[in-house]
Amino acid sequence: MPIFKTTHNILFKPDEDELNPVEKLNYNIEILPPNKEWDYKRPLTINDIDIWEVLAEGSGGLGVYAAWLPYAEFYMLTVGMVPGSIQYRYVDERKIETFYGPGAQQKVFKRAKELGLNLAVYNTWVDDKDLWLYQKSNQDQY
Repeated sequence: MPIFKTTHNILFKPDEDELNPVEKLNYNIEILPPNKEWDYKRPLTINDIDIWEVLAEGSGGLGVYAAWLPYAEFYMLTVGMVPGSIQYRYVDERKIETFYGPGAQQKVFKRAKELGLNLAVYNTWVDDKDLWLYQKSNQDQY
């Protein structure tokens, strides 16, 4: 079952989960939060994303997240804590990398692998209008 978190959960309160109350886990069906497609009229930033799908999480502040609301080819990778920080109190204490637009899937997959986070690979249907986001160059091989 997919896991979703808000930007606030990931960056400020990773030990809390305001999006998925425990009672949702008692259902036999998948309950997904609402989403809306991004129009790509301007680049996304972390501040534009309200909900993320958790692709992988590890200890020490490692995590890979995909934009869910709005839904776009935008990924956030948290690569640990800034040396000397004790708690997740400020976003500046988390090291963050983002990947956006065409080729973002391949780039985040490669970077996650470098950090020891293994992501699953799935075949996904893509509408013709969105194919430009998934074109692979020779450099972008898994």
